[in-house]
Amino acid sequence: MLSTNASINKLIIAEMPACTVTQPLAGKSAQDIFSTDLFIQEIKSAAGRLHIQAASLEEKSLPLHLEYSLESDDAHVRAAAHDILKLFGERLAVILLCLKEGSPANRRARPDWGDEEWNYWSSLKRIILVGGLASPPLGEQLKYYVEQVFRASGKSPYAIVLGKDSTYAGLRGCTTYLQDDSRTGQANLIFDYGQSFIKRSYAIMDGHRVQDIIILGKTLSRHVEWDVKDPLVEEAEAQALNRYFLDTITRTIHEVEGRGLLIHPHIVLSIANYVKNGQIANRGGYGKLRLIAPNYAQYLSSCMKERFGRDFFFTLLHDGTAMAAGYADYKESVCISLGTAFGVGFPPGGKISDE
Repeated sequence: MLSTNASINKLIIAEMPACTVTQPLAGKSAQDIFSTDLFIQEIKSAAGRLHIQAASLEEKSLPLHLEYSLESDDAHVRAAAHDILKLFGERLAVILLCLKEGSPANRRARPDWGDEEWNYWSSLKRIILVGGLASPPLGEQLKYYVEQVFRASGKSPYAIVLGKDSTYAGLRGCTTYLQDDSRTGQANLIFDYGQSFIKRSYAIMDGHRVQDIIILGKTLSRHVEWDVKDPLVEEAEAQALNRYFLDTITRTIHEVEGRGLLIHPHIVLSIANYVKNGQIANRGGYGKLRLIAPNYAQYLSSCMKERFGRDFFFTLLHDGTAMAAGYADYKESVCISLGTAFGVGFPPGGKISDE
């Protein structure tokens, strides 16, 4: 189980590592300098140079348009795209250097980590990057700039691995939690409820082996703001999020059954929040769901029973746990998801500590 203080979002760069990066990053947290939202802000600021009509596009789709700019026939557009990737590649490199070095100043700025956590990051061999921003060609460029900074610093680098089909790493990792039973050929629904998008799929199993996984259209995440201060507003948003959560599952069941498939009763959900035995922690945008039921997995089962008149049971996973599950062969490694915030997952056998 994932350690609840594993997040690198709270890493404070109290002291810049010795490197070639000249950006003024000292005093900022990892989340202050790297996220999808910050990418989007930079893309909007550079929209003219990138030849992007940002005002007419859905904000969350802008990183995809940055990919197009990166591969443009216009050298000026490509240069503008590379400027953004260099900016964030260097920032990611600084974060990783801070984790690798574990300087006294940076250790003091992270009091919830002890020697065990810092020694873990220092001894790691590989960083597996997953998530939308780690997909090619963006991920390849980020990896290039990270490696440039490490090389110039003279420090022993992490081996940076770009996860295969990294946008859907969470969905594929979820398949390792599917149970082996006699209902071979049925469709196991798998969801990845992220901060930006809800990714949907179903797997066809042959015993415990995945015969096929079919990716369905993703949908925008809604009602996942995490800075709600008013308890009454939070309660209302929790109810809205819960309705959207249930409707997404319901709509997907109808969609897959419309293809002539039988739905297996076991549904696996990856969620951008800490979970334990079906209970959702009071953290992040999905933390509001704790207000709906003490055990949200059991609650989902009862709701689907009421809607469909048959039994379903749910496995809820932290998104970091789900994405890392597909990399069990990678030793001395950690998965880092590049998205709305940093997600961290430990391949089986490579965890810091239990939850």
